[in-house]
Amino acid sequence: MDASRYRATETLRDGRAVVVRAIRPDDKQAMLDAYHGLDEKTVYLRFFSAHGEPTAKELREWTEVDFASIVRLIVCLPRGEGERIIGGASYALLDRGNQASEAEISFTIEEDFQGQGLASKLLGHLTRIAQAAGIRRFVAETLLENRAMLAVFAHSALPMSRRFVNGVVHVTLDLPE
Repeated sequence: MDASRYRATETLRDGRAVVVRAIRPDDKQAMLDAYHGLDEKTVYLRFFSAHGEPTAKELREWTEVDFASIVRLIVCLPRGEGERIIGGASYALLDRGNQASEAEISFTIEEDFQGQGLASKLLGHLTRIAQAAGIRRFVAETLLENRAMLAVFAHSALPMSRRFVNGVVHVTLDLPE
């Protein structure tokens, strides 16, 4: 599977169609626009702190990935001739020398689209890509107050363990072989 060309169509709970696709280097402005559209609480839950304006370096890191050690998918809502980024998810290998090990996952969904099943759908897409790459386990860290993300993990049907350390929930999801 060539994750850099990944593309799928999904339907939100409200019936709208969205596209899940691999991030591209030319998505920098769209990512910046999406970031500017996020509520402060969403940013806090994603970064565990207030996060200022993304730097040029961060925008490169978000959009210029190798699709081997890092895979990043975005969710786009068609808009006229273009599209609007409304969410995304990624995984990053924790030990880049051992591809069959663990990858850390993260998600961000714009507030207007939370509760539409996007995080669960993105987790499914990341799982398929990771399985094809030989990854055996996802790990994630989330704040205890991010109950919606914890519910996504709990309802994923993937064997899950979690532990709580210093206000952060450490989640492990085992991928099917």
